[in-house]
Amino acid sequence: MLQTRSAPFALASLLVGLAATALAAPAGRSVVLTGKAGESPVIYLAPDAPTLILLDAPIVRESVQVEGRARFAVVDVGDRTVTLSPAAALGTGERLALRVTYREGFPSSVVFLLTGEPGKADTVVNVRRPQQTVEACRVELSATRERCEAQAKELEELKARPPAVSPAAVVLAGVVDLKGMRGEDFGRACFDVRGELRPVECRGLGASTWTVVVLEVSNTGAEPWAPAWAEVTPAAGGEPRRARAVLSRQASIPPGGAVSVAVEVEMPAREPGEWLRAVHALRVCNGDGSRCLSVPQVTL
Repeated sequence: MLQTRSAPFALASLLVGLAATALAAPAGRSVVLTGKAGESPVIYLAPDAPTLILLDAPIVRESVQVEGRARFAVVDVGDRTVTLSPAAALGTGERLALRVTYREGFPSSVVFLLTGEPGKADTVVNVRRPQQTVEACRVELSATRERCEAQAKELEELKARPPAVSPAAVVLAGVVDLKGMRGEDFGRACFDVRGELRPVECRGLGASTWTVVVLEVSNTGAEPWAPAWAEVTPAAGGEPRRARAVLSRQASIPPGGAVSVAVEVEMPAREPGEWLRAVHALRVCNGDGSRCLSVPQVTL
């Protein structure tokens, strides 16, 4: 908070009495802000005649800035008030800026121009902002909603990003043992798939206890598609089982877009000769299962 630099006790008492009287029954000149760009109300100051600026809402006290601060004998800031008194008369052509920022509402800030004129000084200046109209509130609400939607979309995109990985992280996680892992191309299995969701590229990575199927999925439909879960069914017969994880490079695949989708399947412990040999049917679906990509033959 800006404090009085030099003010005798009598002046301090005068300020307290003036502020109490003005707050109880505001009098003086009134200024109504419009919020238009470049709006800068002029306030007339005189030495030895403190000017009290009364604002209609709480302000950010630490944000108050006075141009030429050293030229003022009194600069005192309250929750809704600014009291000023120059040490010497300001020239009629001078314009010193006083910036005040409100805690909330519109306009959010205002710049007053401080000047001097012989025989003219503002004792009390009552500053009011315009009442918010229904239309103004609607516009502000709409802008707030748009910001929230943009932030929600950004959050979804961040959630869809795969966690940062590195060779060291893979080793420490224990997902690859001394037997290593092996990769294989499933291109032929993908080539025969038909439908609005089509894998244009398929490959797999297998290790002792897991297999990851990576699909480059093209969405030729009219709506976005968000892969949420997957299941695999043994070609030799048996119950379908859910994949352990489904990861995508983005939250949803837009119409006409293509995105890599990785499906992680837990497998029983096996020897390297058994990796990527068990034939399964794979289904990758959105949340409610209404749109699924089906690949009839992948080897896990």
